[in-house]
Formats: sequence, structure tokens, C-alpha cells
Amino acid sequence: MLTNSKQNLEKSIQKNQDKEFLQYLPLQIYREIAFAVPIPQGISDLPPTIFFDISKQFTPDQVQKIQDTIKGVLFNWSLHLTQKWNNGFNNGVSQLADCTNTYAVKNLQPLRYFGVNVTDGKQATDLAMEQLTEVIKDNGLRRSQRARIDWIYTPSPITIQLPPTVTKTQTPLSMIVNVYQLQQPNVTAGLLIGSMFHAWLHRGGYDDPKVTNYFISECPMCVMRSYQPKKPNVPDSLFYKYFN
Repeated sequence: MLTNSKQNLEKSIQKNQDKEFLQYLPLQIYREIAFAVPIPQGISDLPPTIFFDISKQFTPDQVQKIQDTIKGVLFNWSLHLTQKWNNGFNNGVSQLADCTNTYAVKNLQPLRYFGVNVTDGKQATDLAMEQLTEVIKDNGLRRSQRARIDWIYTPSPITIQLPPTVTKTQTPLSMIVNVYQLQQPNVTAGLLIGSMFHAWLHRGGYDDPKVTNYFISECPMCVMRSYQPKKPNVPDSLFYKYFN
């Protein structure tokens, strides 16, 4: 007969109500994957690699999609920082910041931020990528808990689930990936990258609502559109419906 604690753990896993339970699951159902960290110009003390424990429930094709998505997020982060560095002047406006500045006017600061007031989308993007830099350092230098990628299947637009955090440092990049969306032919690589970008912004302390004009929507939607302007005949909801 199972003990009450074991019954409670199994119930929590089955219903997927508590995302933080992932840190207690046995390592035997995961395997480690690693990613080389691109080195943006002007950034030092970065780890060479970041790590994730990924559920063995994912198929090889699904793992490849997740790996490509993580690499895509790292590319957009690195490109922003390199463009901002501007050959050492550190006054550049990245394509991501320029796009986001056009549309984002609300919730420009993370929950845990107590610095100088952020007044526009460019400043918000610069700050968010600084926050993401610290999250990457915490992962690669093993200062945060092991980041885990868990499997879930549900016929829902939600692609990648990752709750916001108010913890200032050592935040794990654990996430839950909806396999249903990985299997949809209309869910492109760009949509997946934007969805994960949105999820990682949550880990940087940024909060919803995930609708038009809010930073946590507009910044990843710029990624989804490859930094291109919005088109009047394409509603934002076609993009942000994939956000958690």
C-alpha cells in the first residue's frame, strides 16, 4: 500500500497542477542535453554551455525541435546584445529592441525590479536581455537548480509552459512542453522560438497579460515576425495564443 506522501506525489504528477514538483522527480526518467552558449560581443564571464534534463517521453524528432527552439532563443538573445554593443560604443539599438519599442507600452519592468524606471520598449528589451544573461549564467555555472523539460500532451494552443518568478537570482529554466503543438504542421519554428522566448521572459520576472501592447507579448511576437512590422490583416491573437 502506498504511503500518503507517495500517493500525493503521484496525484500531483498526474494532474500537473504544481510545476515545481519537477525538481523532485527521479533523474532516471530524464537525460541531460547541453547547448553551447553563443558569446555576444561585449559580454564576459558567460559559461560555455547550458544544460537541461529532458524527459525520455519525448521522441527523437520532438527532442530535435526542442533543441532547435532553444538554439533559436539563444541566437535572438546573442544578436540583441551584439547589436547593442555596437563595436564597443554600447549605444546600439538592436532589431529586437527597435521592433519591441514600436509596440510595447505596458508592464515594461519585471516583478522583482527596483531600479530606474523603465519608460519604453527599447529600455525594457535591454533590461530583459540583461536578466536573461543572468539566468543563462546561473544555469551554465550550476548556480540554479537543474533545469528540466517535461512532457505533456493536451489539445490546447499552449506550447511551452513556464511560470513567472519573483526570485531575483538562481532561477531554473525548467519548462513543460506540449507535444500536441510540436506535432502540428502549422506551428513553425518561428512560433516555437517566440513561445519559448515568452516563457523565458516569465523566468526573468515578467508577467502577463499576454495581449497587445504588453511587453511580454510584443517582444516575443517581434521574434515570431523576424522583427518585421505588424500587418493590419494579421491579428496579434494568431501569435499570442501560443503563449502560456
